[in-house]
Amino acid sequence: MKKESEESELKNVYENLNDEEKVIIYVVGSLDNTPLRSRTKLQKVLFLVSNVFKDYKDLLEFEPHLFGPYSETIDYVLEDLIKLGLINQAGNRYELTDQGKKIYSCLKPNPSLIKVIEDFKQFLNDLSDDEVLVFVYVSYPEFIKESAKWEDLKEKRVNIAISLLKKQKISFGKAVQISGLKQDSFEGILKKNNIKWRVQQ
Repeated sequence: MKKESEESELKNVYENLNDEEKVIIYVVGSLDNTPLRSRTKLQKVLFLVSNVFKDYKDLLEFEPHLFGPYSETIDYVLEDLIKLGLINQAGNRYELTDQGKKIYSCLKPNPSLIKVIEDFKQFLNDLSDDEVLVFVYVSYPEFIKESAKWEDLKEKRVNIAISLLKKQKISFGKAVQISGLKQDSFEGILKKNNIKWRVQQ
């Protein structure tokens, strides 16, 4: 009887999930429920996803904010999913609970959506929040205007560009863009520090 009640409750939760809740569950549960390492990363993964799948841009309504592109909807929905017992927050880490994993396994997302989510999650999840913000600000400068961190981050652009290049997260051309320097100046810094790189053809 208890098992039937749990299954009924699970079905009720599953059938009443909206698109905002589903996409957050996809992000947190992707890559075999690898914990997402900050709320900033959740926001930025979904921001990048929304630039590939335009329906999510209208759904999540990102706007310039103190820490880059921000969706108030994501924060509200995340809190609801935590209260529902589908996502566990431990400090600044987020992962699906056992109940959340059951829900995730019932969902049938577009495979191409999951692939993009996994790529962005893998790309951002082992970066520092400063690295994430600089990458996003340089790629989407229209979101800089409300930033509380950009002035401080500008001083770190070269070091962050080098760090992302060494981690093989970005191309040499993107590293030059992030550094804010001319290509020959950036190359000079790399050579001076004996940092090797590959120029993508």
